Amino acid sequence: MKALLLRAGELRIDTFPDPTPKAGQIIVKSLCCCICASDLHMVHNAKRLAEWSKEFGGPFNFNPDEDIVLGHEFCGEIVELGESVSGDLQIGDRVVSQPVVFGPEGFAVLGYSNEYAGGFGEYLALSEQLVQKVPEAVPTEIASLMEPLSVGIQYARIANIQETEVPLIVGCGAIGLAVVAALKALGVGPVIASDPSPFRRISAENMGADVVVDPHVDNPMDVWARNAPTGSRCVVVECVGAPGVLNEILITAPWSSRIIVAGQNLDDDVLFTASAHTKGINVQFGGSPIGEDYTRSLAFLASGEIDVSFWQTGHVDLDGAVKAFVDSTDTERHTRIAVHPHGKGI
Repeated sequence: MKALLLRAGELRIDTFPDPTPKAGQIIVKSLCCCICASDLHMVHNAKRLAEWSKEFGGPFNFNPDEDIVLGHEFCGEIVELGESVSGDLQIGDRVVSQPVVFGPEGFAVLGYSNEYAGGFGEYLALSEQLVQKVPEAVPTEIASLMEPLSVGIQYARIANIQETEVPLIVGCGAIGLAVVAALKALGVGPVIASDPSPFRRISAENMGADVVVDPHVDNPMDVWARNAPTGSRCVVVECVGAPGVLNEILITAPWSSRIIVAGQNLDDDVLFTASAHTKGINVQFGGSPIGEDYTRSLAFLASGEIDVSFWQTGHVDLDGAVKAFVDSTDTERHTRIAVHPHGKGI
């Protein structure tokens, strides 16, 4: 099949073996797959991710010197059912899935595997127990955003904002926007969001942020203090994942703050932990969404309660995917670029 490959650190369009279903698996035609910042991290840091995962017990098991088909934010159409597949899945159903597949050899994370293709190939194998059927009213392009929205729902769940707490979202890329949307859907307010990008601040307002901050103009903690009721605890959700950001939050956050770290920083960093210790700051790292996060994400999209349609700021076919990876780094223009491996509308 035709696919966008990560080969020895470079992206290229070439062929990859067609998937065949193992017991409990289905084969889907990839209709739409969005470019995530994690995909960009893979392009530039595949070898480091593989080494890190092996050394520290991470979930990734791949050889960075062999072909990898990226893509974990996808919607597809079932074209083949494997042995032992039961339930109500039928050929022609549109589905989304957690980006994990189970096989006799264990599990693989889609987009981080030499054996299992991710969504930037024409076809991919999925595990029956992890897929969800897409309601007819949900467009394919919107369904492909179920995965990043589920991450926002995950962090809203972990944050577990109480009545005496006010959240501050630092970084308004897709995950920050998803956190804002999830918190507002849960009735949390005020929600304060900070990002230096005008485009992203407007996006945060569109997702329901009550106050947006340009950190180049105002200190986000000062803005938080002006908008939070007296006696409130600050809960920061860090959605940047760049060196120095978490340390800046540790230094500037109010006493007894909680910090939820959603941004994944792959570089070494230095943290002034004495500040956190002195002020009694609690720091929690997030992990990955669980099943209920994915289920709630699709339900929010189906009900229309959360509108993510404006996230997709570009659409390309597979031949345009390499350039789209470059274009997606322009954070003043793009939140998500959608790749259509079979052509848009096919």
